This record gives sequence, structure tokens and C-alpha cells, in this order.
Amino acid sequence: MGGFTTVARYRDGLQQLGHVCELHGADGDGGQQQALIDAIGRFQPDIVHAHDVRRCGVQLLGSRTPWVISVSGEDLHQDVIDSEHGPIVCEVMRRARRVLVPSEHAAELVAARVPGAASKVDVVARAATSLPTDGTDLRRSLGIQRQRFLVFLPGGIRPVKAQHRAISAIPKLRAAGADIEMIIAGAVQDEDYARKLQAEVDDTTGVRLMPSLARERMGAAYADADVVLNTSVFEGAAPTILEAGMLGRPVIASDVPGNRALIRHKETGLLFGDEESLAKQILALYRNRTAAGTLGVRVREDFMRRFSADREVAGLLSAYAAA
Repeated sequence: MGGFTTVARYRDGLQQLGHVCELHGADGDGGQQQALIDAIGRFQPDIVHAHDVRRCGVQLLGSRTPWVISVSGEDLHQDVIDSEHGPIVCEVMRRARRVLVPSEHAAELVAARVPGAASKVDVVARAATSLPTDGTDLRRSLGIQRQRFLVFLPGGIRPVKAQHRAISAIPKLRAAGADIEMIIAGAVQDEDYARKLQAEVDDTTGVRLMPSLARERMGAAYADADVVLNTSVFEGAAPTILEAGMLGRPVIASDVPGNRALIRHKETGLLFGDEESLAKQILALYRNRTAAGTLGVRVREDFMRRFSADREVAGLLSAYAAA
């Protein structure tokens, strides 16, 4: 439930080990909750795993089937302290058999914000998978020259992803003589923010805003990029960073705890604190392609070692057994 790419990977990994799994979508309304209850009654699972507390976990309150919950970045950094959603989000975490988080920092946040759940937290690092790169060539389809430095910023269009932070960097870099272009691509998840972002893009030369790319095109899009950005205000374990890193693309990401759990600054990528720092880091990689390539090699090697699919599935099974 929720985060389809992640839960589909969970399902595939578990099925490869002989476990029978069924996915069930959720959008939080009563009809979907009843459909979930009906699915549990029909399937009679040993355990139910809800992905994201507010979007999916709330629907399991009162369920007699053992259930665990994966906590998202928004659950921990936003929903748990929200006056409207906070009480129910905390209650879901307290009632779950196990609470799964992607990093030690997230585990510490659960313990601090929901003390009643502290004793049942499992750290299950997200797996990094390598996407196929034989999809449609992004540069060719958009008419972007091969020599132009391409900055790719993927992710859902909503305030927490803060794509607007990157826009101001591009005209500064172009004014400095950098042959550079940025593509922002993602599904609209907040209409007001998307309208404001589009207006900024329309006023900025060298920036394009595109709809979300199909999954089969994402690998080729990463491969076309000279650098991949993450500008989020907070993160859990960003799939875009994991995907880009596994394809050896250099990453520049906002300096927030979730990103620091993935990227080691100046070793496997770059972290920025403000827009001025972001512009300087893009320019540094533009001017030193060898350094950019070295970061790409290092992040891929690091992700292959730390974020394997086997380790992820083993973590899931351990949490399920404890539940």
C-alpha cells in the first residue's frame, strides 16, 4: 500500500524467496478502507505491511490481523507534529506491531516523538536498484545538445520537494558562461505549488518543467544527466538519489538527515545548505567533469555495498518475525 515502486520491490523480493504477497492500494477514503478489510478477509495474510502511516496505516486501526507500518519522511517530519493529523499518526505507530524506518536517524525521531513506539522500531534500509537505460533518450527527444551540461531534478511536485530552490541557480550559472540546462520532472501533487513553480519556470531561461516520466524512461533520463539534484526540505530515503547513484550519476542533495544517511559530502556526492551553495556546487562539477565522474563511481560502489536488495528483504523478514 502506498509508494508503489517501493512496495512492488518488497513484493518481488519476498516472492523470490517463496512468500505469497498481494498489494492493495489506498487513498484514505471509506471505500478503500472497506476494500482493504475485504481483501484481508479474503487473502487471510499472516501479516499486513502498510507503507506510510497517514495514507495507509490509519486504515488498519482495529484490524485483528498482525500489522506493521513503514514510516515516511512526511510522517516523521510533518504529519506527526501537525495539529490535525499528529494524534492519529502517533496512535498508528503506537498500535503497530513493528515500526519500520529507513535510517538510524529516523529511529531516533520515532523514539523522541512517539515514545510508545520506541521499543518496536526496526531500521530497514531501502534497496538501491539499477534501472534499465534503454528508454527514450531525453536529450534527443527535447533537442538538448550533447555538450550542454544537463541538470536533472526528478520528484513529485509539492512544497516538501522544494524544486523552486534550484531555479535561481540556472540564470546565475548561465550568466557566468556555463552552457547549462535544468529539467524538473514529476507528477503534480500540489496544484497551488505547481502553478507557482510553472510561473517561475516560464520566467527563467534554461529551465524546463515536465510531467512525471514513465518508469521505463527514468533510467535513460538519469543516464543523460550530468548531475542529479534533490532539493527536499526533508527526506526519508529518496528513491531518486538511490536510483541515480546506482547508475553512477553524481548527486547534489539538500543537507537534511535523510539525505546525509545516503550521501557522504565530498566523498560520494555533494550536500548543500542554501541556494548559493547549490549554485557553487553545480558550477564546480560543470568545470571539473573528472571530479563529477569520480563521485558517480564512488556513489555507485557505496550503494551497491550498503543498499542491497538481499539486505532489504532480510530486514523485512526480521521485522515480520518480531511482529
